[in-house]
Amino acid sequence: MYEPWLKAADKPSPTLPSHSFGKHLRPRARKIDVAIIGIDAEVSKKTREQLFSTSWAFGKLVVRDLGNLRKTTPDFVIPLLRELHAAGITPVLIGSSSQAFTAQYLAFAELNRQVSLLKIDRNIRLNPVGEGGEVLDNAVHNKGRRRFHLTHIGAQQHLVDPAIFDLFNAQDYESVSLGPARGNTLALEPLLRDADLVGLDISAINYHEAPARSGLHPSGFSLQEASQLAYYAGNSDKLSSFGLYGLDAEAGSERDTDLTAAAYAQLIWYFLQGYSRRQGDFPASSTGMLEYVVDIDDFDKLTFWRSPRSNRWWVQVPAGTKKGDERHRLVPCSYEDYLEASGKQHLPDRLMAAFRRFI
Repeated sequence: MYEPWLKAADKPSPTLPSHSFGKHLRPRARKIDVAIIGIDAEVSKKTREQLFSTSWAFGKLVVRDLGNLRKTTPDFVIPLLRELHAAGITPVLIGSSSQAFTAQYLAFAELNRQVSLLKIDRNIRLNPVGEGGEVLDNAVHNKGRRRFHLTHIGAQQHLVDPAIFDLFNAQDYESVSLGPARGNTLALEPLLRDADLVGLDISAINYHEAPARSGLHPSGFSLQEASQLAYYAGNSDKLSSFGLYGLDAEAGSERDTDLTAAAYAQLIWYFLQGYSRRQGDFPASSTGMLEYVVDIDDFDKLTFWRSPRSNRWWVQVPAGTKKGDERHRLVPCSYEDYLEASGKQHLPDRLMAAFRRFI
């Protein structure tokens, strides 16, 4: 079905043990949960070698390796991703250049859906004044796209043009710089749960754990912290696309490349672990949810919802707002957000900004 876009990758080694990832791929499955797709053939080959030797711990999750893209231009990639999204298949994209994140986003625009995108990166790859060829330019500056929200995690402030933070504030986008993000990774879970797609650039991880990438920038998340973020992404019922970027096979020694490919494999593994533990509690409706109504200044009433299956929280956008698809009107939040609203009569800035997106 997807042969016009893809060519087969090397099969897992037949000598792998029975408990390994490579032994649990479903090469002929038609009902697929997650599809592995290589954008860069060399990077994908090394990542697969590392990934297929890891253990399988995902129960009945159906994962199929669809192979590598025949061409990597966005106009070639977008139709494939559109078909996967329409079929309810979550692609895991293994790339090198972050430019592929543009195609990852634009595939949703082809479905005419408002989309919330989240990027994890050491820098915010955006031109603050207009389209200039940066990764996020098409998402932010093209007025014809049905973008809904943009979140960025892990930027290092000494690398970012201050005008970009001004743009984020003006548009009610979210940005959590590296220091605050590392200080409380659990607080990032609602942000990842609010995203339709996530792109993670390996440069967001510290150099010693992922050295095969461009630039001399030593700081970043630990691989363990980044793996936790990948788990949160996989565990979100709303998220339907995950991409890894930034590995540059020419940026270091062969050992550097192999180590960074192993980091890719670990991130995919934890994404799939999160995916295999999805609770099916994305609130397309409030059925089965527990309701908590809070009287708070500046609002008539504010309704919070909690899932008894996962103990995760959402807050409902107040009635009377006009913009925004219905699927975005329950905003992921935390128990601490509920306590702030109910006990201290204070709504966190993040939720206030979320409400403004509907005005």
